[in-house]
Amino acid sequence: MYISHKTNVLHSVHETEWQCRRKAKGQSKSEYWTWLATITTQDSEGNDVITYPSEDFTIVECTDEDVQTRLNLLLQDYVSRTSDSGIVYNIKWSNTKANAEEIKDMDGNSHSPKQYVQSHVKGDDTAKDARILAEQWTLIRAERDRLLTSTDWTQTSDTALTSSKVTKWGTYRTSLRTLPADQSSKTTFASITWPTKP
Repeated sequence: MYISHKTNVLHSVHETEWQCRRKAKGQSKSEYWTWLATITTQDSEGNDVITYPSEDFTIVECTDEDVQTRLNLLLQDYVSRTSDSGIVYNIKWSNTKANAEEIKDMDGNSHSPKQYVQSHVKGDDTAKDARILAEQWTLIRAERDRLLTSTDWTQTSDTALTSSKVTKWGTYRTSLRTLPADQSSKTTFASITWPTKP
């Protein structure tokens, strides 16, 4: 299994090196082959020689651990598959195996002495929590924008609303606009207190 990482943060995983490099570069297959042709020359015997330019990621081959199974079974909460940006890993890579997480008994208790999974990869809770929070706030802002758009009609000059109602709708819309700042401590869509429509 080939792993690409940037500053020890897992970036892409694949069974072949070229596919791992292609994913790390964010290229389609045709883009990769076109790029590869630009860095390939022939030596005096007619053999292809590829001179990779410096890259902002490192590719390593991992042969002493089933990384894909570990990602699929144990670290799936640290992987986000989004349509916009592909796959985001909140996982750290280490060239040497280290204690990744504690192994507990069936009741969730620690062994004595404690036992650990030895692995090259380990979930990064801080990065995972930040990603999840950002995803939640993307949903919150989208709903806020939808609510604002659906009430645009209340602020037009030809509205049939009374001036009192226009003011109430204006207050509601201001509450929507300031919602991200006012409720910045909230961490989930479900925890948001939405203003009440007049």
